[in-house]
Amino acid sequence: MNELIGFVTGNSNRQKLLELLGSKNNLNGARIAKTMHIPRPVTNKILEEMIGKELVAKEGELYQLTELGTTVERRIHNI
Repeated sequence: MNELIGFVTGNSNRQKLLELLGSKNNLNGARIAKTMHIPRPVTNKILEEMIGKELVAKEGELYQLTELGTTVERRIHNI
């Protein structure tokens, strides 16, 4: 768990994305990029990294936190 928290908090965009999905539930990649004010390719790279760590899941065109992602987001929020 600490490794995942370090992975997320080690990059401000990863942390912002996790917080965004934690508050908004399901969003598509374009909306995430627009809300975070970062280019879509950067957003896609972060999402793929977070999917690889099983923090985010993609269903159709929508991204959402996994159960693990929700746990990590709550722990980071409480730090």
